[in-house]
Amino acid sequence: MSTIAAVIRPLGLVRRAATLKALAREVVDISGVPNTIEALLELPGVGRYAAGATLAVAFEKPAPVVDGVTARVYRRYFGLGSETAASADPELWDLVDVATPKNALREWNWAVLDLAATICLPKIPRCRECPLVRNCAWARAH
Repeated sequence: MSTIAAVIRPLGLVRRAATLKALAREVVDISGVPNTIEALLELPGVGRYAAGATLAVAFEKPAPVVDGVTARVYRRYFGLGSETAASADPELWDLVDVATPKNALREWNWAVLDLAATICLPKIPRCRECPLVRNCAWARAH
């Protein structure tokens, strides 16, 4: 078993070991991690979420960051009924792009993740405790 596979085994990502190796080789070959969405998306195994998260967290550049968990918060807040996979929902990505602030990007993305994990729960959201309840389309409808 490769070192990468051994390290990521507890995360359940062993099948991604080869992709991670290819990604690491490419980053070394180009002398670093790119800082544009277009260049990041050209890297092996990098999709919209990883590209956006890299731009927002590593480079503090405005970029939408949407995964399955944060998609729940955004869909409820904006009143989107779609259950399309977050990666394949252009309307969701466009709304998140507009909603994402131009500064404090790390804090913003961590706050949305925290909200999804503690308040905007999948089956029984805790709307009474939510700081966004006044403007949330889902809360108004339920």
